[in-house]
Amino acid sequence: MARMRFRVGTRYLFKEQVYRVVQMLVNNQLLIENQSFGGQSTIAYDELVALWKAGELVFEVPSPIARHHSKKPLATEYTHESFSQLPKAWREEAWRRYQLLLPLLKRPEAERTRVNIQAYTATLNPTEQESATKSRGLGTAISPQSIERWLRLFEQSGYDLRALVPRFHRSSRKGESRLNAEVNDIIQQALTECSINRQHRTVDDVYLKVVNLIAEANRTRPKTEQLKHPHPKTVYRRIKAYDPSLIHRRLSRVEAQADATVTGGVTVSRILERVEIDHTLLDILLVDEEDGLVIGRPTLTFALDVYSGMPFGFYIGFEPPSYYTVASCLLHGILPKPDVCKLYDTAHQWPVYGLAETLIIDNAKELIGRDLEEACGQLGIILERMPVRTPWFKAAVERYFKTQNTGLLHLLPGTTFSNVLMKGDYNAGGEACLSLAAFLKILHIFLLDIYAQRWNSSKKAVPAKLWEEGMLSGILPSLHTSAEETRILLMRTETRVIQRSGIEFECLYYRNLELARLRSLLPKNERRVKIKFDPSDISTIYVIDPITGSSIPVPAANQEYTKGLSLWKHRIIKNFTLAEKNEVDIEGLAAAKAKIQKIVADEYINSRRNKGRKTAARYLDIGTSPVVGAISPDQPTLPVINHKDLPPIPQDPPQASVAADANPSASTATDLSAIFGEGLDLDMTGWSGDYNLLSNK
Repeated sequence: MARMRFRVGTRYLFKEQVYRVVQMLVNNQLLIENQSFGGQSTIAYDELVALWKAGELVFEVPSPIARHHSKKPLATEYTHESFSQLPKAWREEAWRRYQLLLPLLKRPEAERTRVNIQAYTATLNPTEQESATKSRGLGTAISPQSIERWLRLFEQSGYDLRALVPRFHRSSRKGESRLNAEVNDIIQQALTECSINRQHRTVDDVYLKVVNLIAEANRTRPKTEQLKHPHPKTVYRRIKAYDPSLIHRRLSRVEAQADATVTGGVTVSRILERVEIDHTLLDILLVDEEDGLVIGRPTLTFALDVYSGMPFGFYIGFEPPSYYTVASCLLHGILPKPDVCKLYDTAHQWPVYGLAETLIIDNAKELIGRDLEEACGQLGIILERMPVRTPWFKAAVERYFKTQNTGLLHLLPGTTFSNVLMKGDYNAGGEACLSLAAFLKILHIFLLDIYAQRWNSSKKAVPAKLWEEGMLSGILPSLHTSAEETRILLMRTETRVIQRSGIEFECLYYRNLELARLRSLLPKNERRVKIKFDPSDISTIYVIDPITGSSIPVPAANQEYTKGLSLWKHRIIKNFTLAEKNEVDIEGLAAAKAKIQKIVADEYINSRRNKGRKTAARYLDIGTSPVVGAISPDQPTLPVINHKDLPPIPQDPPQASVAADANPSASTATDLSAIFGEGLDLDMTGWSGDYNLLSNK
C-alpha cells in the first residue's frame, strides 16, 4: 500500500509478529493488539514512526496487489514490486486509467458517489464511449462501471499506481479476428500524443508513428508473441472517430491564450494535501571553513506544504539542479527529523514528515522523465506539472523564496542581493565570511524558529500552529510500507545486462552470489534488467529481479575505490584517465583519483575565482549530506561533509595506468579545465541506459 496511516484496523509486522491498531487514545497514544500471540498494549505514535524509519516495522499490503507467502504471517510484498519492470503496454494502460481518475481524486471522498461518477463519465468524449462500448477492448473502456471499479480498487490500495495495472494475460483473445488489445492500446496512445502535441501532420504520419511504437514494443517481446501491424485503414478510421481536427492541426499561440480560462488560487483543506517544490540559486556567497576563501553561491532545492506553510524538506549543495537533488529533497521531507534541535541548536522541532498527496512541479529538465513519475506513482503521490512559464501556479514556494531573500539572505554578510541596482557598490566577495556549516545552522533557525513561528498573512495564522492543528484533527501523515523501499524507489533507474563478470555500470563491475543466481535463472536473451543507484554513492547498486520484482543490493567489485564515491566524481576521474590516453582499469582509476584529489585540493586552496572554487567544492563533496541512500536511524539527518580528511596520495602506485607526474609542482599548477574539460557538461540529469563515456568519446 502506497499510503498508510496508523488508524483503527491498520496491521503491521514487527519482529515477525502481527500487530493491529485497536483504538486511538489521547495524547497520540494507540492501543495495539498482538495477533500472533495475543495480548494488548499501548504505544506512542512517535515510537511507531521511529520503528518504521529504522526499517523494523513494515505495513501490511492489502489485496489485490499483495503477494501472499505461506511461510509469512502477513503480506508485506507487492504482486508487482517494481512498476517500471512491467511491460510497456501494462504501464501505459495504468497511466491512462490514472489520468481518467484524476478529476475524481481531486474531489473530496464524500463526492465520489456513483451518481457523480456517472455524471463525470457523461462529460467524456461520446465517440470514445460509443467505441469502447462496441469493442469492449482494453485501452478504450471508459464506462461508469469501469471507472467506479478502478476508483475503489485505487482507494483500497492506498492510491498505489500498481493497483491500476490490467491483467492482460487473462484478457487476451487469441484466434479471434478483432484487433489485439495491446495494438489497440498503442493506437490510442499515438492518437493521444498527437492531440497533445498539435502540429500539421498527415494520416500517413500518424500510421507510421503507430508502426514505430509497435516496433519498439516488439523489441522486448519473444518472437512467438510479436505484435502485428494494423491495416492503414484501421488507423484512418480511428483518426476519424477521434476527431481529425485534434490530430492534424496545431492550436496557435494566440488561440491558446484567448481560450485560456482565468481561475482563482487552489484551495487546500489538510496538511500535505499539496506540496510545491522548486530550485533557486541563493543570493549569498559562502566561504571555505579552513582558509576563508569564497566558494560560490549554493543551489537550494526546497519543498513547502501549502496548507500550513511549513517547510517540507530541502537539499542544498553546489551541484546544479538534478533528479538527485529533487529526490534528496523529497526523502528529507518524507522521513522524520527528530534530531534537528541537537544538530542545529534550534528552539523548535521540525514536525513535518510523511507522503505528500499532490506534488507540484514545473517543466525543468531535471523534472522531466519517468524516474520521478514512477517513483511518485508507487509512493501514491499525484504528480502535477505546471504549464511552461507560469510561476504563479506554484505561488507558495515562489513567495517563500522572496521571503527568504528579504528576511534572511540580504541581511547576511556576503549577500549578492537580487539584482545589480540593489547591490550597488557592495563588495559581496570581500564581505563573505559564512561557511556552509554555519549557513546550514542559520537556515534551520530561520526556518523553524522564525518563519514557522511568525504570523503568515496569506494563511492568516502561524504555520507551526496550523501544522499542529492539522495533526490534532486526526488526519495523520501517510507513510510508505517500508522506509528502505522508499529510499530505493527514489533512486535513479538504468538498464544493464547481467554478464558472466557481473553488471558493468560506468566502467565498474558489480557482482555477488545473488546476482549470479539470478543470471542462471534468466534465459540468455532476457538478462537485461533494471538497476537502481544512488548518484552520491556508487559503491552499491540495486538490481530489480524481473522474476519477483524485488530489489537485490549488489556491491561494486572494488569497494576501496568506490566507497563514498559519487557518480559525478567518478566521471571526472574517467575523463582525466582518457585525457592521459591510457587504458582504463581499476588501478588506473585509483591512481587518477588520488592525483586529481591533490590537484583539486591545491586549486581549491590557491584559486580565488568563484567559479573554479565552486567546481572544486562540488568535487570535494562540500554540501549537505545525500539522503537518497540507505542511512542509519542513528545518523544525523543533514550532517555536513567536509574535505579535511583527504585520502593519502600513493607515492608509487603499483602498475598504475596513469603515471605519476615527475614534477609535483606542475601537477598543482594544472588548470581545472584540463581535468573537467572545456565546456564539459556533467550535469546528473538526462542520463540514459545506453550512455557510455568510453564509446566514441
